[in-house]
Amino acid sequence: MSIRSRAIFRSCPFFRFGTGSGRPGGDKSDPTAKPYTTTPDTRRETMRSRVNRLYRNIDDGVDLVVFTNSTEPHLDLSFMYTTGLTDGLFEGCAAFCHPDGGVDLMTSALEEQTATHTGLPLHVFRTRDEREAHLKKLLKGHRRIGLNHAEITHRSAEELRKFAPRAKLVDVSQAVMKTRLVKDDGEIALLRKAARIASDALVALVPEIGAGDVESQIAAKLVYGMQKKGATGASFHTIVGSGPNSAEPHYTAGSRKLRKGDFVVIDFGAKYKMYCSDVTRTFAVGKASEKQREIYETVRRAQAAAMRRMRPGVKARAVDTAAREIIDGSAYKGRFIHGLGHSVGLAVHDGGGLNQASDLVLRSNMVFTNEPGIYVPGFGGVRIEDDVLITSSGPKVLSTAPRDLIEL
Repeated sequence: MSIRSRAIFRSCPFFRFGTGSGRPGGDKSDPTAKPYTTTPDTRRETMRSRVNRLYRNIDDGVDLVVFTNSTEPHLDLSFMYTTGLTDGLFEGCAAFCHPDGGVDLMTSALEEQTATHTGLPLHVFRTRDEREAHLKKLLKGHRRIGLNHAEITHRSAEELRKFAPRAKLVDVSQAVMKTRLVKDDGEIALLRKAARIASDALVALVPEIGAGDVESQIAAKLVYGMQKKGATGASFHTIVGSGPNSAEPHYTAGSRKLRKGDFVVIDFGAKYKMYCSDVTRTFAVGKASEKQREIYETVRRAQAAAMRRMRPGVKARAVDTAAREIIDGSAYKGRFIHGLGHSVGLAVHDGGGLNQASDLVLRSNMVFTNEPGIYVPGFGGVRIEDDVLITSSGPKVLSTAPRDLIEL
């Protein structure tokens, strides 16, 4: 890192997570947000509210919704959403959600102790026969059962069909996505915490990065830093792409060493109590060239333009268009090769998208990434990504890492 860049880290208020430069125009961070606390009673009420909202979005005569887990990685995060669980694997388990907002939790003995934290009625199995007996009992009498076709395995669906042969099984995946897109206060608090952990970890690491460092080692240090700050893990495989690798949006992190003249794209996220953050920053190794600055500033202007449109009532494709018009009006037309962003929650890609194919309309308490990019094969790429909470008073940026072009 150059002396000038180190001085920025010492002096720039934004690196201390206050107000200051480095924000795209029009956004509003929310550093004074009140902490969110819960009690067993409020947790149960939150879960009941989530299930009630799910049923309001179904409106199809469904009298039971079942979220089932197979074996990892075939686990339905809506099981966690409707039970409030923030730990455990829960393979082979299921949540039975009722129209009155109640939830029955079928769990293995392996996860019983964790499941007790929910305060929900438990149906514990230790053998295959016990599990099948619970399934028969919990499915009995229901005539129209909703399944999350976006996540359930064929084997699990056939098992439910076997134990509820007279019931009609219907797909409620669109209602599930619609429900989870709008976050409650507890989810927003966890997402804010995940974004802060990731941002703090990057700021702590950047002064240590420079020419000669290996991509994969930078990624490992960043994940370690996030876990030191309270993350339960990384949200996804950390991307550290240097030089020509930075032009590949979903490159991971390899054996290449950083070289002077490189762009370095670092795309990373922290997972905190099951909730994810997703942040990207781009750096220059050594003094940035005129071309690098031009690309970077174009992306930053695109992000700022999109940020101004991230308000309730705005169509998702219009937000994408705001950023795309900036890039396509530059010398890098056609080099923004993906959608502008995606919803974030229990999953990194939590269902909704900000892109030209989306028919989504933004609502308060949705959380989306805003991540325009320019990718020039053989030269390098730039992406700037933040997690953004949609509110009636404007966008609130949850990620706090600075957005200035830093020279390493």
